[in-house]
Formats: sequence, C-alpha cells, structure tokens
Amino acid sequence: MRKIIGWTVFLVMILAGPVFASTHLMKIADSDKQWTGIAISKKNRVFVNYPTWNDYPEKYRVAELVEGKPVAYPNETINKEFVCVQSVIVDDQNYLWILDSAKLKDHDVALTGARLYEVNLSTNELRHVYVFPRTVALPQSYLNDVRIDTERQMAYLTDSALGGIILMDLRNGEAWRALTDIPEVKANLQEIDFKSTGPNTHLSQSDGIELSLDKSQLYFTALGGDILYQVPTNILCDRSLSVAERQKFIRIVNAKNVPTDGMILRNGRLYMANLPDETIWEYDLSKGTGHNLPLGENIRWADSFARASDGSIYFTTSEINYKKEQRVPYGLYRLTVDN
Repeated sequence: MRKIIGWTVFLVMILAGPVFASTHLMKIADSDKQWTGIAISKKNRVFVNYPTWNDYPEKYRVAELVEGKPVAYPNETINKEFVCVQSVIVDDQNYLWILDSAKLKDHDVALTGARLYEVNLSTNELRHVYVFPRTVALPQSYLNDVRIDTERQMAYLTDSALGGIILMDLRNGEAWRALTDIPEVKANLQEIDFKSTGPNTHLSQSDGIELSLDKSQLYFTALGGDILYQVPTNILCDRSLSVAERQKFIRIVNAKNVPTDGMILRNGRLYMANLPDETIWEYDLSKGTGHNLPLGENIRWADSFARASDGSIYFTTSEINYKKEQRVPYGLYRLTVDN
C-alpha cells in the first residue's frame, strides 16, 4: 500500500508540472524618495543610492541604512561631489563601489566626468576615485550597472543610454568601450507591456550585468530586450581585439528571456526582474530554464539586486513605469529561496 501511495504522489507531481523551490519575501524598508542601487556588506550593512532624477533627498545621494534610517555615506562632504549616482556594490574584499554616472536629465555628462568611487568599509574612508575619460563615458552616455573582479582588478560597466560594455583596469585607471555599436548591446523590443501600467516605449539599452562565479564570463542584457547574452571576460580584457572580433565570442544564453533591469547570481541561477509581469524571474543556467517566482504580490519595478552572506537576495523597487501620482513608497525587499 505504501508503494502504491508513493507512486501515486509521484505521478501527481509529474502531472502537476515543475515543483518550485520555496520562497519568502519580506519588505524590510521603504522610502519616500526614489532609490535604485542596493549593496550588502559581509556584516550585513545595507547601502542604497538615490539618482538625481525627479525625486531625491537634498542632503545625500548615497546612504547607509542604520536601524532603517538613511545616513549620508561615507559622509556629507563626499555626497556633495556626486552628480547622479546610479548604483552601488560591495566587492568580496569589503569595499563599497559607488558609480556616479554624472549625467542629469536632458544634460550631457558633467565635465568632471563619470566616476567610480572606492570606499573602505572597515575604515569608512574613501580609498580612490576613478574618472572615465569623455572618449569612453561619452557626453550622452549613462553608466548604469557595475561589477568588480578584485583578483583581476577589473571593473565591468554598462552604458544604458548608448548601449555598451565598458571596462576599467583598476590598476592604472585605463578604460575602454569593449562592446559598442553592435546589436547585442541594444534594445531589441519595440515596447514593454507592463501588467499594471500598459505599454511603454521608453526603452534603455544594455543595463543588467553579472559575473560568473569564477569571473570567466560576463552575463548581460538590455533593459529593452529579451535576450540574455554571455561573453568571456578575457576577451573583453584583451585590448588588442577590435569590437568586431570580441563580438564573435558573444553567445546567447536565453533567447526568450524577460525585460529586466539588474540581476544577481546565486547557486547557478540568475535572479532578475520580470518587469512586464511585475515579479522576479529565476533562470537556471545549467538547465536553460526559467520561471517566475511565486511571491504573492506585484513587484513595482525591481531595480537592483544584491546577495547577502547568508545567500538571501535584496532588491529595491523604483516604480519607473508608474506616474508620480500612482506611486507608493519605494521598497527594499529581502528574498530567500530554498533551492
């Protein structure tokens, strides 16, 4: 009898379809000012940034959340230097990286140039400021997302305005547009049809990026696209190659991906926004399959993602597709996935 019951349960599971890992979503903070980037240190310190768009704090652009309250980070003086901070990330050596795109709405990149700030979280002191030349962060560029390879001392970034993958050698500050003016870094959709707000034709180019665990591959996609790509990082780092030569090494990971903003890798799976469905998409790199996570609520434009030391995933909501009068407080969520 036990064997019969066991096989019955097994057959029901097969007929019912895939069994998803259990998920738990918890909102841990909110803000009346729009944030995008999120970074989590090894000691679970939480950092956020507020781009200088339409709705931002007057006294800071980057903050640490202390008992749920934002405090200017690393200090108010450095915050006065920021023009438009788009993202923050903590590397594996306990340094916070702050990406200032330096571009205000309807303006060219500031003459001071787009900048990447490195802050030592052990001392809370600024270690270095890297400046992108205007031949790399072009006047109309908007540097968006960033990943750091501390072993190779390389920064990987996206240009979401013009489309492009940019590299900076952190040993000498040299930067170059490794991929640019090719279809893979451009939006391939005509519009995104959002579940709650309808079609939107305001599409960005290359946006979300992530490094593989061994840093040998870079995953990337356009916000206005549904194709997930990968390219070997050693190809991007090879200054002797042309863009056309590097392009030959790009591979399609998923030709039926979802329009997304940021992404994060965890346990061989990429987690990212499914913007039109207003939820989180999990893509298994080894199986080549993806699905929406059953979260039980609409996620109003999951923007940036960070992974904590315990494996949980944090992400912000920026509600970009909503009109201002339709917006609710912007959220910071913690997602745990048991897989």
